[in-house]
Amino acid sequence: MVNGYTVKLCGTTTVEDARLAAREGADSFGVVVEVEFSPRSLTIDQARALFRSPPIPAVALVYHMPEDRLEHLAEELAPFAVQFLSQEEPGVLRRFKAKHPGIEVWQSIHLPAAGEPAELGKAREAVRAYTDAGADVLLFDTVATLQGKRKFGGTGLTSDWALVKKLMAELDSSVPVLLAGGIRPENTAEALIAVNPDGIDLCSGVEASPGRRDPAKVRALMAAVASVAAREERR
Repeated sequence: MVNGYTVKLCGTTTVEDARLAAREGADSFGVVVEVEFSPRSLTIDQARALFRSPPIPAVALVYHMPEDRLEHLAEELAPFAVQFLSQEEPGVLRRFKAKHPGIEVWQSIHLPAAGEPAELGKAREAVRAYTDAGADVLLFDTVATLQGKRKFGGTGLTSDWALVKKLMAELDSSVPVLLAGGIRPENTAEALIAVNPDGIDLCSGVEASPGRRDPAKVRALMAAVASVAAREERR
């Protein structure tokens, strides 16, 4: 945590990049598991090395994974948290939490890219349903169609930050919020100041290529977070 802001680096595909995230001060790293539309997706078997004695908490990201497969993932990987990219029926979260009280449940809420129309009522209902279901963290991310594929996260596009802030204002303050979607070192300060989330979650913004991190970009990101945190402390 950088003076109150948490940082999650997602789309991790190698142990080396997990160690890089830890070394540069990130709080957690994410691993996309068996998500067809993601170029960073790993099978459970491929992901196992990343969850074995991770240097910082490891989060498994899933999309419409059948519940029996989720059970297998929990047993094989023992992640710090499971992040649902898909808009699951809230009962899925409740049942998973009941079976695995030691694993946090994170839920992504996907909004259209900035400039596109968004359904505030639908987003508000999703926020309420997932907090009622016991989500430990909410992540506001972007959904977009890229190269003919509908992608829920990992788009490299920002959403409407004003809408995110409005939804956050209606949230129970005890539920942490991470801002995702199009975050990169160059706009990190703007994002933190505009939205004031508990932290940020990013993937392509610190990559050299899909699934491989750029150490210089990671350092620039952490410096940007520290700069905003220091500015806020001085107020």
